[in-house]
Amino acid sequence: MRTFLIILVILFASYARAQEANDVFIERTTAFATGKTQRLDTYLSQEEYRGTDYRFISNVLRIRPNKWDLQFTHEGSLDYTHNRVDNAHTLAGHYDFAFAIMKRLDKFENGPFTLRAGFMSDLYAGFAYNMRNSANNPAQGYASLSIGGTAMGTYRLKIGDKTIPITYEVRVPMVGIMFSPAYGQSYYELFNNGNYDNNIVFTSIAIPQLRHQLSVEYPIGKNTNIRIGYLGDYRQSKPNNLKQHTYTNSFLIGFTLRK
Repeated sequence: MRTFLIILVILFASYARAQEANDVFIERTTAFATGKTQRLDTYLSQEEYRGTDYRFISNVLRIRPNKWDLQFTHEGSLDYTHNRVDNAHTLAGHYDFAFAIMKRLDKFENGPFTLRAGFMSDLYAGFAYNMRNSANNPAQGYASLSIGGTAMGTYRLKIGDKTIPITYEVRVPMVGIMFSPAYGQSYYELFNNGNYDNNIVFTSIAIPQLRHQLSVEYPIGKNTNIRIGYLGDYRQSKPNNLKQHTYTNSFLIGFTLRK
């Protein structure tokens, strides 16, 4: 717990200082992603639901003189899923904010390849509404805060007079906290009656999670690239004898502006 809080304080102190940093280079990416998702939450249903996920992503990478780069990612998502026999549906959504501090490795500083590695914090809030559970536990809320490791590698491929950046990014939450009702506990019991039942739980890499992205850019202007790629987001947890997972694989398209 103490280590978690120390790393969290360092990350948010870096975030605060970033607002006053003199950046030498900024990359802003705005993208839309859509793909297939698999969702399970045994608080709502014992069945896995499958469907389509839609995401809007805003990402800013600040490259600074002291070689510690800062990344800010905002993401909003909606998905609509159904059970195996297609007689029940779930509407779900989330907002995710991730902040990362990464160091560029000097070994690759002067070549076509750039490698960054560092730490990240992730704040996640969301909901799921099961349209079949009209009377008993129809909805679930999600909230979590985690810290972990992150890395980014970019290879700049030269084709004629064009530079084609190929980038792979990965984030791995390692430890955190999350909100969860207990098995069989209703939100009425929790919020109206005040019956607390271990509703804030710790998470760890023992139940692994992963988010990664592979993208290719093509220049369409002096400082503007079109970006296409693959996004994989795999979240899972087992709080309070419940099982939760959301596995998403998406196609991504957007634009990157460098200045």
